[in-house]
Order: sequence, then C-alpha cells, then structure tokens
Amino acid sequence: MSTSNFAFLAEHDPVFLQLASTAEQVFAADPNTTLIKLRQLGEALAQDIAARSGIEFTSDTSQADLLFRLNREIRLDPTIREMFHILRIEGNMATHQFRTRHKEAMDGLKLARTLAVWFHQSFGKAGAGFRPGPFQPPADPSLAVRQLQSEIDQLRAEVGSQNAALETKQQLAELIAREKEEYAVLAGQMDAEARTYQSLAEEQAATLDRVKQEFEQRLQTLQSQLDASQKATQQVTQSTQAASRQLVLNEELTRILIDQQLIEAGWQADTQELTYAKGARPEKGKNLAIAEWPTLGNEAADYLLFAGLTPIAVVEAKRENTNVAGKIPQAERYSRGYRQLPDTNPPGNAKATLPAGPTLKTAT
Repeated sequence: MSTSNFAFLAEHDPVFLQLASTAEQVFAADPNTTLIKLRQLGEALAQDIAARSGIEFTSDTSQADLLFRLNREIRLDPTIREMFHILRIEGNMATHQFRTRHKEAMDGLKLARTLAVWFHQSFGKAGAGFRPGPFQPPADPSLAVRQLQSEIDQLRAEVGSQNAALETKQQLAELIAREKEEYAVLAGQMDAEARTYQSLAEEQAATLDRVKQEFEQRLQTLQSQLDASQKATQQVTQSTQAASRQLVLNEELTRILIDQQLIEAGWQADTQELTYAKGARPEKGKNLAIAEWPTLGNEAADYLLFAGLTPIAVVEAKRENTNVAGKIPQAERYSRGYRQLPDTNPPGNAKATLPAGPTLKTAT
C-alpha cells in the first residue's frame, strides 16, 4: 500500500503507526500476523491513555485488567470498550490457533482504524473535529474463494430439496472442483506475498523494537510527571467522551460487533456469510444465528437462532440508545411470520438469553 489508513497516528508516537502499517502490509501474506499486530496496537493505545490519566500499570499488567481500570476511571464509551475487547481476543486467537481467514483480518483492520480515529480525535491537534477519509481496504486474495463458497452454499441448499434438478447437482460438483483450484491459487499468492514481505521483515522488526523501547520510555516519563490526580483523569475523560460523541458506526462495523457478541454467547454467527440468501440453513448439533431470515412479506429478521433444527428466538439488534421496548412488537411480528422449512422442527417455547452489549439489545 502506498499510503496507510493509519497515517494520522504519526502525530502521536512512531510505535502506533509502525504496528498499524505492519498489520496492513502483511495482510495478504499472513492475516494471522495482521490480527496479532492489531492486538498490540490496541495494547499500546490503552497504555498511552492510562499514562495520560495517571493510572498506574506495569509491563505485567494484562490488557483486560488495564481496560478494566480505564473503564473504572474515565468511563470508556461501551462501543469503544467493545472494540478494544475484540482486538484483544481476536489477536489472542490468532496467536494460538493459526487459522485466521482474510475476512477476519479485514474486519480487524476496519475496527482498529475506527478505534485509532477515536484516539486521534481524543488527543490529536485537530481534536474531535478531525474527519478521516474513507477506509481503503488492502487487496484481498481470498475474495474469489469466498465468492465461490457462497455459490456452493446456495446450490447445496437447492440440492437439499427433493426437487433439485440433475443439472443443479452437476453445477455443484463443478463449483467444488473450482473451489479446490482457487484454494491452490490463493496458497500460491500468499506464498509469493510472504517472500516479498520477508525481505522487509527483519528491517521492520528492528525498527519496531526501537520504537517500542522509545514508547515505553515516553510512558515512564509521562507517568512520572502525572500523578493519579483527579484533574488528569478528568481531562482524559472529557477528551475521550467528546470523541465518542463523534462516533458513528456504519452498518458493516455494527454487524461486526454484534456478530462477536453472539459468538461469545455461544452461537455461530457471521452476518456476511451465514445468511439465508447465501444458503445457510439449520443443522443438527449446531447453534446457528442465521442472518436475514425471511418473514412476512419482504421483511427479514436480523437473526434467527437455531438450536439444531429447532428455531428458538428471533433477534432484532439495536443500538443501546434505541428504545428497545418499542421494538418488541417488531420482533413479535417476525416471530409470527417465521417461515418454516420442511426439514426443521416447529418452534417451541424455548427462549435464548443474550447479553445486552454496547451495540446489541435483543427482543425475543
């Protein structure tokens, strides 16, 4: 990439831009490393805010503990807190599982950029008046594979019906064969990207080590100059809350946050891929949150929760400042208009209890 989506962070500390730029540059070759670097970026931003607030911490303080202290002292906006949380857990998963997909890494970049903008609006020279340009996504080498997978899922849903034509089954077999070919192409592209990036990796690693040391020294200096005074905490609280009032999430970012909350509540959720239109259907032994399930007329529920083949709840996701009580009739209307498939069980009386997170409230 000729320019970084995080270029404005250069105003604050070199370590921020170094971590963010590395996350962008390595995206095509190694989406795992992208999420690991974004987790480190979230940690660095949280440490910077804590130092500005006079909150004591050491190198042994975990990110979860530091975020708890920040929330207690400066009352982080719930959506901002959730973004920090997602970067932390996704980065940890990337460290241990080694199975990150490009889509997950792209979602991480979008969330991290929004968080970085909030930080810059809180502490940058332009203040809350800073207006970033649109996010410029890096080229995604997995896009062709994902498009094929969506077509395959749709055809599988058609083949699952008794009236599926022979030509539909043949189309499915051809798509599966193409999927294998596309996976081979993707592997080759990622390998080529990795070799290109390797030539820069050692130089970047040395630079990152240096700026990390300078960052830690700056934090120590800042901590020595600021005590845990009420004045310092109030200043940071005012700055971050002013920036939070400027925070407007588009539908894509909102769905990323909601998907994560559903996953933490025990459901498989992916608003972009696990949708009725793309062929997602309930399966035995799986707890699925299938998005955009058709109901009455042309309407669709945000999510329909299936425990195996049994539908148990309609979920309407709303922002925290939305009057949820006023939206319950909408969820009830969707429940009454639920379209049952031949191979599924009829709705029972079970209800799902989901957490009311920063951007998710539910009506069942």
